[in-house]
Amino acid sequence: MITLKNIVKEYEGKQEGNKAVDGLDLEINKGEFVALLGPSGCGKTTTLMMLAGLLKPTSGEIYFGGRLVNHVEPKDRNIGMVFQSYALYPHLSVRDNIAFPLRERKIPKLEAYERAKETSKILQIDHLLDRKPAQLSGGQQQRVAMARALSKNPEILLLDEPMSNLDARLKLDVRDEIRKIQRNLGVTTIIVTHDQEEALAISDRVAILNGGKIQQYAPPNELFNHPVNLFVASFLGNPPMNLVKGTLEEKSGNQVVATNGFEYVLPEDRRLDKTHMGKQVLFGIRPHDIMICDSTDMQAIKMKIDLVEHLGSGKLVKAIDPQHKLETMIRILTGNEIEVNSGDNVYIKFKERKFHIFDMTDNGVNLLQYR
Repeated sequence: MITLKNIVKEYEGKQEGNKAVDGLDLEINKGEFVALLGPSGCGKTTTLMMLAGLLKPTSGEIYFGGRLVNHVEPKDRNIGMVFQSYALYPHLSVRDNIAFPLRERKIPKLEAYERAKETSKILQIDHLLDRKPAQLSGGQQQRVAMARALSKNPEILLLDEPMSNLDARLKLDVRDEIRKIQRNLGVTTIIVTHDQEEALAISDRVAILNGGKIQQYAPPNELFNHPVNLFVASFLGNPPMNLVKGTLEEKSGNQVVATNGFEYVLPEDRRLDKTHMGKQVLFGIRPHDIMICDSTDMQAIKMKIDLVEHLGSGKLVKAIDPQHKLETMIRILTGNEIEVNSGDNVYIKFKERKFHIFDMTDNGVNLLQYR
């Protein structure tokens, strides 16, 4: 198990209180695949560098198993690391690149080459052993970098944006390969990425960071369907979650979110404590949780289609309030069977229990996160 306890990292020259990593606590189980996800400057790469031993924490403790490693040199941590640039030696063959960390450990040349060959077979690049990096495609170079990291049988594999240099199609193939290899070898793996799709697809759990702090650490489905706060909800999802300003009110025995364009009645099992009534909130609903419906539906909301984008697998419909009371445009994901065009008037409704309510007075906490 990897354990980070109250990790803080401050860089010299920064103003006091401006921390790259600020009180980070994290546990990663043996054999688990974890992603550190967040926007630029959130602290994810700094955290990875501290795990690798390339940076020392200002305070806090890092444990590999029960071993404190704060002052253990990178070469003694038994880690493998794949950098964003792959960092292959251009003058060396694939074989020598893979064998390089083994030769650094004074392992005999023939043994190092044999282990390089075995590792290259796992990544299906054993036919490339005599080539130089310049003769390889981006995907092949990425596999060589992975093979080099795995050749020394590391206990921990660290991946720093390893797919950022690949085109969209190749990313999918390489992503699948990385996951298969990790599962087969059972090596504890941590990947840093800003690509939410990549993180959600490949990981057992994802830690979402912002401002040097972990906002939420959970399996992908939990993050997407039960975000703990506004940052997590708005960061995840493409197209992003719809967010509409409103007020929590009680009317005729019902709890409602009242906005300038509509009122939404909360179902009985989603009712909130009365102390929340009167609060300013953001009503959140993901585009795929909105349906185009008949005007007779009790919770139907009238909208006007502003734009229709054809996505191949479906349509992204952008709708506005025809009375212009609702300032926010609403994004709706529909199937291709739904016939709508710009200028059409339609009615929409929200799937029950798929909405979120974020408290604007309490750091955007999701009032429904435990429902």
